[in-house]
Amino acid sequence: MKIFIEGGYLITQEKVFKEGGVLIEDNLIVEAGDLKEVKKSVGRGFERIRANGKMIIPGLINTHTHISMTLFRGYADDYPLQEWLEKWIWPIEAKLKPEDIEIGAMLGALESIRMGVTTICTLYHYHPDHNEASGLLRIGLRGVVGIAVFTWQKDENIRNIKNALSRWHGRDGLIRVAVGPHAPYTVDPDLWIELSELRKWADEKYGDSGRVIITTHVAEDPNEAKITSERFNVKIPNGSLFKYLDNLGVLNEYFLAAHAIHLSNDDIKAIKDNNVKISHNPISNMKLGMGISPIYKLINEGIIVGLGTDGPASNNTLDIFETMKITSLLQKVITGDPTSIPARTAFKMATIYGAKALSYSGIGDIKPGYLADITIINLSNPHLIPIYDPISHLVYCIRSLDVDTVIINGEIKYHEGKFIGIDVNSVYEKVNKSVSRLLSEVSDIG
Repeated sequence: MKIFIEGGYLITQEKVFKEGGVLIEDNLIVEAGDLKEVKKSVGRGFERIRANGKMIIPGLINTHTHISMTLFRGYADDYPLQEWLEKWIWPIEAKLKPEDIEIGAMLGALESIRMGVTTICTLYHYHPDHNEASGLLRIGLRGVVGIAVFTWQKDENIRNIKNALSRWHGRDGLIRVAVGPHAPYTVDPDLWIELSELRKWADEKYGDSGRVIITTHVAEDPNEAKITSERFNVKIPNGSLFKYLDNLGVLNEYFLAAHAIHLSNDDIKAIKDNNVKISHNPISNMKLGMGISPIYKLINEGIIVGLGTDGPASNNTLDIFETMKITSLLQKVITGDPTSIPARTAFKMATIYGAKALSYSGIGDIKPGYLADITIINLSNPHLIPIYDPISHLVYCIRSLDVDTVIINGEIKYHEGKFIGIDVNSVYEKVNKSVSRLLSEVSDIG
């Protein structure tokens, strides 16, 4: 497929073009820049997308979610983290059928695309035939799909990872499979080491179809070090979970840790020394009362930090535009410095830093040779007029529902208020049936 995006602001990582143009052939960007120059390369057979009065940006990247948990949006709000997990979420998850996981992922994929997100990293339970990977593929969203691992399900979970790698990694150029140890307090030290070795093996065997990473939760709960120490009878040096993991030898550049809220200097040193990547989830962190991660310190140390929404059961949306704004504002509050996370940095966190966090080299920017993952925003709304600084506008003014068009892997998935080639009502109907059944099976909870 050939696409010519014509006119409008073009936002790249290096430059803003007031009148930009982008050429796409198959799934790649072949030219991007000033409209007058790009027009010279337009031949026959290009589908034109008029972007006058609009803004063209790289597709947004959500570096941490549990996308199938769209099924639990609003189900158990306003509870502490451990109670939320153990008394509400885990019991209803035990009732999930494989088809529920797939349909939840499909709904989350629709929501992500509608909100301008083209890549997500998710972590959840797995079934060979119906799972988050199959759900994402049915909609056409790019995703890193982490297969969750818990100590008490070790053998089953490891079999699931190997199955997922063989069946889904690299599928349609959209899916990568990740190793997903849940957290230090649910994964024992020996299993951490085994999973780190499994990731290396998987990367050697399947890496030609995309890097295999570890995605997990670390330092989300202020009591996490204590819980980990007591549950597994281990010492957490100076309460530093990252130092604990470093001592196990499992930290490296392919380790993506979500949350990272409660950090000491030892934690930050371990993160930096091992080139660990961080997914910042400010809205979920606030909603669960977990705290505010000092990401300004991490970024000042040169650590890669992407943005995540966490699951729709603890946010309650997959809105990265909202996350960008909140990220910038929260850091200004805790530092008292309005320059701590400027708009340009927040934008990078939602795009190119997110790509690096997921070990992708060809997304997060609009430039020749990159995958054609692009979001176009309609600027013809009262809250978007006037424009002085397009990047500032992007972070502080634009809302997710201002998204006009989304292109993933060179295919138009959403355009001018309509999903392309997707039976949205069928997805909604299946979601409602799944939720109705789940609620009937856990009606004794509460």
